[in-house]
Amino acid sequence: MSLASVSDTVPDEVAPGSNPLLRTIVKWLVTFILVVVAVVALYPLVFTVLNSLKTRTGYAQNPLGLPFDLTFENYADTFVRMDVPRLLFNSIITTGGGLLLSTVAALFIAYAVTKLRIKGGNLIFLFIIAMLVIPSQVVIYPLYETILDLGLGGTYQGLIFSYAAFGLPISTYMLAAFFRAIPDELIEAARIDGAGELRILFQMMLPISTPAIAALSILNFVWMWNDLLLPLVIMGGSDKTTLMVGVALLSGQYDVSIPLISAGLIVALLPVMIVYFLFQRQILSGALAGAVK
Repeated sequence: MSLASVSDTVPDEVAPGSNPLLRTIVKWLVTFILVVVAVVALYPLVFTVLNSLKTRTGYAQNPLGLPFDLTFENYADTFVRMDVPRLLFNSIITTGGGLLLSTVAALFIAYAVTKLRIKGGNLIFLFIIAMLVIPSQVVIYPLYETILDLGLGGTYQGLIFSYAAFGLPISTYMLAAFFRAIPDELIEAARIDGAGELRILFQMMLPISTPAIAALSILNFVWMWNDLLLPLVIMGGSDKTTLMVGVALLSGQYDVSIPLISAGLIVALLPVMIVYFLFQRQILSGALAGAVK
């Protein structure tokens, strides 16, 4: 008997993927795994929110449980000790400046190495991408010395340039990958029509790459806003330091209040959470844009 005749005699009930019970078991198993992953990912945030609503005595009595007496005194103390409006302004200035500078620089570099075919373009691209594997701690001292030599220590400009330098490799990599998916014929047609390179970049490439730029901007915003190392090193004790540094300074040398630090963390994370929930579609569309093309 041939294999074809044997397969014809197999009942539909035992064919792979047609068993309703098996499909139900797989569905519930996948759901259970996803729920476990979600709980593990969300637990630190929930733990921080609950602790921010506890008193110091309540946290000492039950650090892992629910708060018995809800209090918002920790948030009031956080605003007083941290001077939140000033630190929030500093974070907006430095993060926005670093984000804008890194995105614009990456836009020019990615276009140059993918569409201009300049001599040595691939080497330039590889050099920039190679910086992705260099830990920031390795270059932090030379960076600090450079910032001091330029007279930018404790200034907005020093931190903005540092953010842009560390954000440039991943920005260039993502935009270059997106630009390579755009047909060269479009560029050549624009050049034949008399369009210059800047016009092609800003009137053609920029609108097409909006999803990738949006996703890249959101990802860079998250790490720049949450970064602690660069503001500590470059700003030092300046009054232009960022919100995350202010949260770190809530921990005293001999006195550590977990509820107070938790409240500070929630205040510092609120802008990031708001940006993520408002632009999560842009993150997904930007991540999938290159694959779809």
